Amino acid sequence: MFRIAHVGAAVAAGAFLMQAAQANAQQADPPSEGIFGWSVAATLQLRVAPDYMGSKTYSVGPGGSLSLSRPGVAPVFIAPDDSPSLHLIGDPSLNTGVVLRWRSSRDDHDRLRGFDKIDWAVEPGAFVNWWPVDALRIRAEVRHGFGGNRAWMADLSADAVYRDATWVLSIGPRAHWAESKFTQTYFGVTPLEAARSPFGIGAYAGDGTFSSAGLLASAEYRWTPRWSIVADSEYHRLMGSAAGSPIVAILGSRDQFSTALGVKYIFGR
Repeated sequence: MFRIAHVGAAVAAGAFLMQAAQANAQQADPPSEGIFGWSVAATLQLRVAPDYMGSKTYSVGPGGSLSLSRPGVAPVFIAPDDSPSLHLIGDPSLNTGVVLRWRSSRDDHDRLRGFDKIDWAVEPGAFVNWWPVDALRIRAEVRHGFGGNRAWMADLSADAVYRDATWVLSIGPRAHWAESKFTQTYFGVTPLEAARSPFGIGAYAGDGTFSSAGLLASAEYRWTPRWSIVADSEYHRLMGSAAGSPIVAILGSRDQFSTALGVKYIFGR
């Protein structure tokens, strides 16, 4: 089952960017020094993804990413699942900075009838990028949630990267960890929620660490030095206490997929 949400605005925005990219491709990219020497990489996409963590139903909606880099450390590669980031310290082979991720709210519709709603959350934190060799990037993020969740979490990824003048291709594993407060927020079931649910589930204490592991692949076609067409697909499998929740084991699925297509613009590199 697929639920289509927020597609009109994303399609209109995507069409506008594609027209701008086509016009840009017909002429040389103008010189750009960025914003006070800083470079900006912005991506706008249409994404198919689960309605919520653990869901077996999917929605189509807008997505995107943003990365700002100080002079001298403009990233040569940005993975689709990197949190919006600001590069502050280091060089192209080893750098660090701050991130800010937004996590959407969760409604009480369909399979989650009777559950409490969860507000959206912002997750500020820090990241480290390390390139041990030219074709391999290792990245770690640590964040803390505010709003819908108030938990610590961490993401670890590795990407094998191929680059030439036209293409940037990548593939690599992902691992996700969060403390038990995160698991309880998104995978716990209170006795009241269990009683209100029409699906006959029991209460569940998500007291273990939330974790999942998966794989992400991406492709970027550089239409011009500044404009690109980007696509990615990701699979991850919920594990541990999260996978044991009735939200996943009975009402949803441990297997989570997503895919996206969009455009990217680089300003100031």
